[in-house]
Amino acid sequence: MTANPYQVWGASTPPMLGRASLVRQVEDHWLRVEIPRHVSVVGPAYYGKSVLLRHLADVHRTGSVCYVTTAYVDLRDGTPESDGAFMERLADAVKEALRPIHPAAEWLDIEDVSIHERLDVVFKGLEEDGKRLLVVLDGFDDALAQTELTPKLWSQLRSMAERPSLRLLTGSRRPLRELCRTGETRASPLWNIFYHEPVRVHAIDESDWPAFLQPLRETGCEFEEPARKEIANWTGGIPVLVCALLQRVWEEHRGARLTKPIVDQSAERLLRDPDGLLGPLWEDCDRALRSDLGSLSETDVSLTDLPTDRRDALVSRGFGHISRNSVRGCCRLMQRYAQAQAPEMADLNRTFGSRAGFDRHIRSLLELRLAQVAAIGADEELCRLVRNAIERIKPPPKDALREARFIVEHALNLVWEMEFPDGKIPQGLLSERAREQRYHSDGSDRALPLSERCHVMRQLTRSDRPVRSKYVTKRTSLLMDHLQSVGNFGSHLGDYPDVEVTIGFAASIVLSAVELVECLAGEVARPERSAEADGVKQ
Repeated sequence: MTANPYQVWGASTPPMLGRASLVRQVEDHWLRVEIPRHVSVVGPAYYGKSVLLRHLADVHRTGSVCYVTTAYVDLRDGTPESDGAFMERLADAVKEALRPIHPAAEWLDIEDVSIHERLDVVFKGLEEDGKRLLVVLDGFDDALAQTELTPKLWSQLRSMAERPSLRLLTGSRRPLRELCRTGETRASPLWNIFYHEPVRVHAIDESDWPAFLQPLRETGCEFEEPARKEIANWTGGIPVLVCALLQRVWEEHRGARLTKPIVDQSAERLLRDPDGLLGPLWEDCDRALRSDLGSLSETDVSLTDLPTDRRDALVSRGFGHISRNSVRGCCRLMQRYAQAQAPEMADLNRTFGSRAGFDRHIRSLLELRLAQVAAIGADEELCRLVRNAIERIKPPPKDALREARFIVEHALNLVWEMEFPDGKIPQGLLSERAREQRYHSDGSDRALPLSERCHVMRQLTRSDRPVRSKYVTKRTSLLMDHLQSVGNFGSHLGDYPDVEVTIGFAASIVLSAVELVECLAGEVARPERSAEADGVKQ
């Protein structure tokens, strides 16, 4: 039996169908008579960036006009968390690609020089031989999200990419410079080597349809014209939806004459499991785009009512197309999903759509969240203290900040009873100031100030300490630290007359307190454990 060519989820990247125009855009940069360009590919999740990048890497792997071979690195899989780890991943991919065809790969086995120097020697050797390597870096946004990767790494990558023997192709959800987490990273000259306009992956266009339908045609399927149109109307040309719909058609109707009712029936089945595909596509849209999708599910939207960026997003994602002076919905699956979300969206907009609405309703939201936490068996006194703080989120909301001190004090009392049942705190956990002032370390009389007790918790939840917490996790320690600082600030608000405490600021503090209650509820209930068994990265 022939395997279904329409893959949606799976361990491997599915083969590419269509997309000739996107391939052409990338190769126009690569196959120039002058020096080929570095290229970035940008597009939303589930629109086929990885499929495109894998395809291009495979096409040029066996040698092409400009490249001796290609090296593919998927940065989403075990994203490097240090400069050295990134360079090691790159070196492994380059070595694997070059070893069968070029002796330069052997230079990467030398261990008495840095990995960056070894890679530079490899690219220098390729340059001397008139060879060029294509390196594909997929999931580059995952790498840029790692704050541990420093501008030094990007500088080293730039120095190698300046050689004519290396060309880079990256894939990410947004343009590279927009993904940088710090100004220093954003200022790196690396981003300047890429062509200023990224290749943007979008919904499939009219020229792609024959290639998407060809596998079914080869089984003997005949498409009635209304059926072919309905495939486009249901999916909007969104690649993952097209494949999901055709996957069902393949499994149930290959070799048959395909009619509009058959396509409609298959599409309706996709709607019965909306969170399988439609949910992730919906979640990848921001609030404005979701609102526009909801509007398109009811009627056309005038171009004058849409900012240019939102109009372009609707069209490029396959949610709508421009018809005269308006945008008309063109993805029935997403329109139906948006209609199902409409009551929730309307409630959310009505409740929190304005600043006044947020201020008025945030207390109810926090009360609901606290009730969820209390239901799992949280400490009653701690819940009472947090409930007091919630009640004080009203003008003036500064009163809610003062409650943070009482909350963290009671939370620390609970922790002390778990961690130090005999009242003895190892001297190594105390700060130098505490040891000098000879605070009592007897947990029963709570002689240590809150700040010092938080210091003890920081030491207990460090990954490099010989004495480790038996119960409390790092996240709990961080929340207690946060609330202790806020409580201290709340007690001295008179010293900061220029500081305005808004309801939003107070609510964020109280939400942290609710999360502390939930953390402790789980930690108090569980038996003694080691920090390593905790499952939370320290």
